[in-house]
Amino acid sequence: MASDVDRVVAKITPSVPRGTHIVVRGQVASMRSSFIGLGLGVLFAMVLVYLLLVINFQSWLDPLVIVMALPGHCAASCGCCS
Repeated sequence: MASDVDRVVAKITPSVPRGTHIVVRGQVASMRSSFIGLGLGVLFAMVLVYLLLVINFQSWLDPLVIVMALPGHCAASCGCCS
């Protein structure tokens, strides 16, 4: 929804009078910064889990296979793939 509003603002901005600024207010900025922080946190957690598996298995390839197989296993176990 926020990207749609940004597109409309970008489309209207050239036609407003000089000295006029359109500012999107509300929770959009905090929402975007929260999602960036969430994405970085998930990425860091994935790297940390992979490195812990590397230490436990003493191999670089075995943990990679395990980590790549997890999304498919989770989807199949919850019944998303019928």
